[in-house]
Amino acid sequence: MRPVISGIVTGPEGPVALARIMIESAPASTPDIAALTGEDGEFVMGTVGPGRYVLVVQADGYLPARPEVAVSQRDVTVDVRLRRDG
Repeated sequence: MRPVISGIVTGPEGPVALARIMIESAPASTPDIAALTGEDGEFVMGTVGPGRYVLVVQADGYLPARPEVAVSQRDVTVDVRLRRDG
């Protein structure tokens, strides 16, 4: 089974619901993999296997974030903090 990337997206006020998470780069060609955060700001998305990933995290009213994630044979958790736009 391939590892997954999970985490929580927060802003200055707490969890950010309906943030969009996409894979910008991966160690291999990927299909369009994306996720939306729930009301609690949490998300889970699949991977194509171990390697370095760059995610793009976007939400209305916030500046985009591009965290880098190193995935090994195990699931990875990443917490993303967004800053307000303006």
